[in-house]
Amino acid sequence: MTRLYAAVFLSGSAFMGFEIAASRVLAPVFGTSVFTWGALITVFLASLSVGYAAGGRLADRWPKPELLASILMASGTALWLLMYRPGPVMSWAASTALPERYRSLLACLVLFTPPSILMGIVTPFATRLAARELHSIGQTAGWLAAVSTGGSIVGTFAMTFLLIPEYPLEILLYGSGAVLVLTGALAVPGALHPLRTATALGLTGVSAALFLLAPEPVKVPGAAGKIVFSKQTAYHRILVVDEGLRRKLYFDRLSQGSLRHDGKRDELEYPDAMCLSLTLRPALPKSAVVIGLGTGMIPGLLTRARPEIKVTTIEIDPQVVDVARQYFSFSPDANDTVLVGDGRQKLAELPGTVDAIFSDAFFADSVPYHLTTREFFELCSAKLTPDGVLAGNFIGYMTGRNNELFWAIYRTLREVFPTVYIVSPELARGQMPFRGNAFLIASKAKVRRGTDDLARSAQETARLFDNPNILNWLPFVYTGVIPETPVPILTDSYSPTDALQHFERK
Repeated sequence: MTRLYAAVFLSGSAFMGFEIAASRVLAPVFGTSVFTWGALITVFLASLSVGYAAGGRLADRWPKPELLASILMASGTALWLLMYRPGPVMSWAASTALPERYRSLLACLVLFTPPSILMGIVTPFATRLAARELHSIGQTAGWLAAVSTGGSIVGTFAMTFLLIPEYPLEILLYGSGAVLVLTGALAVPGALHPLRTATALGLTGVSAALFLLAPEPVKVPGAAGKIVFSKQTAYHRILVVDEGLRRKLYFDRLSQGSLRHDGKRDELEYPDAMCLSLTLRPALPKSAVVIGLGTGMIPGLLTRARPEIKVTTIEIDPQVVDVARQYFSFSPDANDTVLVGDGRQKLAELPGTVDAIFSDAFFADSVPYHLTTREFFELCSAKLTPDGVLAGNFIGYMTGRNNELFWAIYRTLREVFPTVYIVSPELARGQMPFRGNAFLIASKAKVRRGTDDLARSAQETARLFDNPNILNWLPFVYTGVIPETPVPILTDSYSPTDALQHFERK
């Protein structure tokens, strides 16, 4: 009976651990939006439901421990087969004619349904095997449900907090399958069956060779180059890729910044556009906060030019800090601080006020929604000095078919700050919708600066930072008509960022 309870516990643990790991399987292709998580939860719950029904029926017809052992081994084998090369399936699903928000659901159905149904069979089957007397079947079912749930809790906790931040995804997927296969070999009471044990050990060994010695090659989204660093973290898959003269940082499928090997700088680099916000101030800033480190381009630009500016950088992923230091020459000076934690939370905890806030935080496919709401912008306003400025970086193709998310953020920002500037090469040229970088710069000033006034201030800012490239962004300050897009004000209680990105609005 102990082996039976152990099999239920381990199966529950493997099920939920697999579900958490599955999110990292999907992220490079489908991102980590609410639609991706919704697809995962839908498929795993549906599979569990089918498994429960099938398990009860099978157990009534063939209540044999040997069959349960075979189901456990089959579930682990199915997991291995489908997870060894999931890339082609995801590429196929991503290229179908389905609306974008449903493509991850299609991939989930193909990749995760078979092993999940088999794992769902285990608990009702074990309940039938464990039930000795009719009057105690409820108690037996309750205990086994509790054991299965306990295993699910352990699997979720271990995969989320302990395993994903420390080990490659291939090891975690292989380990989930190994738990199931080896549990199947041990599930039958009595002496170990030689053939079943040999089969389990053989499958485990072959799969170890495949997963660990010949894992699926890591593909760089939208780029080609040499991968010099790769790691799964609690937040994304980090890649450092050398592409010709440039070294780039990726979070899953999104480029986060770059560094040229020859030390030169491009004429249009987004940190220079963010620094254009400083032209709205009457004097050089004494302090600044940067939310989102990336490669360290923004704090590095401020620190190298003006080491007297006190720069506080907030980054949620500690591994990103290490990568920026090791691969992108990020080296804050004694006047700078790097805080690891959520950008909004750490900003709220900072004492006093600052002269500038730069928001440059991204997930694999979006801006964290709580950094786009009215409440966040109100926090920024409270943390800024009277002549302080807020600058935010956004990427057009991540803001919806007609940039609905961008215009919603703009509209929300205008609820808090009286003056908001848009900096975008595409918009300045009349291109709507836009797909490249666009920047929102907010000021507490009630009067919008004229073009000549901005140009004079920009000349002085470029001189103070010894950076003439700041001036290259001046022609891209948008002065056209703001489209009357029917978008909502984003708040903590209502911020449909994923819908704005993925739904086509009539």
